[in-house]
Amino acid sequence: MRTETPFHTREPLIKKVEVKLEGEAARTLFLVLALDTGATNTFISWDAAYALGYDPAESKPKKRIITGSGVEYAPLIRVKSVKAFGIEIKDLEVVCHDLPEEASVDGLLGLNFLKNFDFCINYSKGMIEVK
Repeated sequence: MRTETPFHTREPLIKKVEVKLEGEAARTLFLVLALDTGATNTFISWDAAYALGYDPAESKPKKRIITGSGVEYAPLIRVKSVKAFGIEIKDLEVVCHDLPEEASVDGLLGLNFLKNFDFCINYSKGMIEVK
């Protein structure tokens, strides 16, 4: 299977990646995430986690993350599935962390999702190619 997803080459982030998440009790949420090849994990906001039926405050595992304000420990949850670029990954660990409002995205799509397939960021075409 091969898919192509366009992106705007003039923006500082590859954002507006449409992602479908499935959580507890078949709760589904559609988010707009930024593609971040520098992020080890996928990130969603606390509000998104609550909407999926999770309570990040009750999560025991924490992930050490480095932010602009220093080192923080953010809750980890496992969502039932994450689907982007026509590819679905089940039982994916995501970090619950709110991004600044100026980021204008609901979170980050990180390497723990992207490593499951081959992808190419083709800037000359403004296209993300996924195999």
